[in-house]
Amino acid sequence: MESPREPVASGVMMIPVPKSGILEGVAGEDAARSIPGITELSITARLHDAIAAWPEGSSYLGFLFARGSAPVKVEQALREAHRNYRSRLRPACQSNILQRAE
Repeated sequence: MESPREPVASGVMMIPVPKSGILEGVAGEDAARSIPGITELSITARLHDAIAAWPEGSSYLGFLFARGSAPVKVEQALREAHRNYRSRLRPACQSNILQRAE
């Protein structure tokens, strides 16, 4: 049985960890959410937790969701929202990051 397709394009961006460290804060959430087409910004990483960047890490800072009239508009919204979002990571000892991220 076929499921009906949505009439609009939609997409999600997994917010990557730019570098390993301790997550001290985030900024630009309101600016990211204000981009036309963005339907949700969900930060799943916890403040003050050690986060490892790929390839050592296995998680993301969070997720951006968007809908629009065409796939290209959804992609543009996701990229623009990601440019507005910033995370603040404090450097940490590599062994400490790997132990706390598990």
